[in-house]
Amino acid sequence: MTQDPNPFDQIKAKHIELERVGLTPQEERAWLETRTAMQWSTPCFTSLLYSMMSDDQDRHAFFTEDKRVPVAATDDRRMFINPKTFFDDKKYNLLNRMFIGAHEILHAALNHCGQLHMHKARGYVQYPDGSRLPYDGDAMNIAQDFVINALLVESDIGALPDGALYDLKLAKPTDSVIDAYRKVYKEMEKGKGKGGEDPGKGRFDNHLEPGTGDGESPQEAADKRDEGAWGQAIAIAAQAARVQGKLPAGLDRFFKELLEPKVDWREKLRTVVSRSLGSSATSWSTLDPQLVVRKIGAPGRVGFGAGRIIVGVDTSGSITQGMMDQFMGEVAGIMDDARPRELWLMQCDAEVQELSRCDDSSDLKVKKIKGGGGTDFRPVFDRIAEEFDNECDFLIYLTDGYGSFPQAAPSYPVIWGNISTGGYRPTYPFGEVVDLPFKDT
Repeated sequence: MTQDPNPFDQIKAKHIELERVGLTPQEERAWLETRTAMQWSTPCFTSLLYSMMSDDQDRHAFFTEDKRVPVAATDDRRMFINPKTFFDDKKYNLLNRMFIGAHEILHAALNHCGQLHMHKARGYVQYPDGSRLPYDGDAMNIAQDFVINALLVESDIGALPDGALYDLKLAKPTDSVIDAYRKVYKEMEKGKGKGGEDPGKGRFDNHLEPGTGDGESPQEAADKRDEGAWGQAIAIAAQAARVQGKLPAGLDRFFKELLEPKVDWREKLRTVVSRSLGSSATSWSTLDPQLVVRKIGAPGRVGFGAGRIIVGVDTSGSITQGMMDQFMGEVAGIMDDARPRELWLMQCDAEVQELSRCDDSSDLKVKKIKGGGGTDFRPVFDRIAEEFDNECDFLIYLTDGYGSFPQAAPSYPVIWGNISTGGYRPTYPFGEVVDLPFKDT
């Protein structure tokens, strides 16, 4: 899959800021026309550009002739435009420029550059069935473009530039990027794409590492990204466009899926646990003593609220000690309320590294990570079957979701504490998922 050098190749030099250039009066006019047209026909994208991608001088794009920006680019923070190519009337008309602008904004909203950085650091792309593909930055760039272009074409946003990436056999508007990646990777592996051509032929943009525009390291920029602020901005932009009747059905569906109601992870985790346990922890046979003194009758706790609860931790390397400490601190509080008869901790990477009984919920708070190998969830489920004959009230499992799952769901409830929340969440084949917006500490 080795290719000749081209403007889309990964740049070896890191953390180098791009140099800005000014615009000619003709280019200034063309840029104003582009923004005005986007504001009129696709207000949701303009709103995101103005609210999330403008700099402190209220500039809505970063103009540069850097070779890393063939026509346009993004680093998830800014929109980069090469005026020499972007404003070339012989190649791109107004509708094309609108399409390209919306394309870059969607990349940033979806944190695609952050995803590229994550996959690059990991070195592979993991699928829910446990299979993996080697990571290829070019193939991932192409897959992201195919998905976004399909969504924009479906939504009739501007006009797809001639020769740009669009092939519904490789990516539909509803496809995930990693599904498209599998198809693109296989096409590139065969050395041909549609009509025997390179599947990446026709790309007009580049996906830069996070922080490129500000001279920050990719990890520094990724850590600073505020997903909550992006989610709020997307919700506001979508609702404003919806009220104006200018949110196409495809984008409406897409944004609704992206912005499914989110609650604080602690609240959701407690709710899911309570739902799994039912009301066995309380009874009217005894009253809550703290409320009785206030002359309020309420059911009190009786006996154990649960039988056996197992806490699993993915120790393959994606979970840091800081993340584990945050998670265990909250789980310990929940276990105080649940009051299980037995509480067990299981740490597992490619195999179970620890199975220990906790005498008290506070034991969870002092546990240190054991492991660091590959990721396989199956040994945990196998061990529960062997040691406990699958008798447990529920399993709560902290992970990033990249590993091999059992072929069938177990007989007991499973709660996944998912740390992969940066624009893409792996598919969990069963159980309930609670997204944990953890950062390494």
